[in-house]
Amino acid sequence: MGKDGAYKSGKHNTGIKGINAMAGADLKKIVAVLKDKTHDLTDKLSDDDFQDLAMFVSKGQFDMDKYIDRKTKMPIGGDAAKGAAYYNTVCATCHGKDGAKPKDMGKSLGSQMGNPWEVMHKIVNGQPDEEMLSLRVFGMQPVLDIMAYIATLPKKKLK
Repeated sequence: MGKDGAYKSGKHNTGIKGINAMAGADLKKIVAVLKDKTHDLTDKLSDDDFQDLAMFVSKGQFDMDKYIDRKTKMPIGGDAAKGAAYYNTVCATCHGKDGAKPKDMGKSLGSQMGNPWEVMHKIVNGQPDEEMLSLRVFGMQPVLDIMAYIATLPKKKLK
């Protein structure tokens, strides 16, 4: 959402206007924008990276406000009990039962629910440069359930 999203200000502010207008656009057109003088990502991304990013911009965006209540910052219709089963099967191996791993993550998963849009994005798409699975293929209900469960995890890392 760029200037209208969660990172419109603060340390993660990118200054970009956003990518929503390119949803559904031709991949070649998106790649051309990414390679133009304004963005000039040619020294940072491979041709495969450009194609992957263009595919996400064109086909991967969705309205998270359908799934996250902006006031409560909670997933709409998430079931924490079902989420526990998914989490303990898919996520706990890397993130630990209490959501405090990996150690270099900085904050516990429970505390990261302060920005549920970022959490949802990472669950749906994976984490760049990490071996984190993308759960997009399973649909949104398991994602909402996992998020509801993550919201029950400790907000601070246990020592």
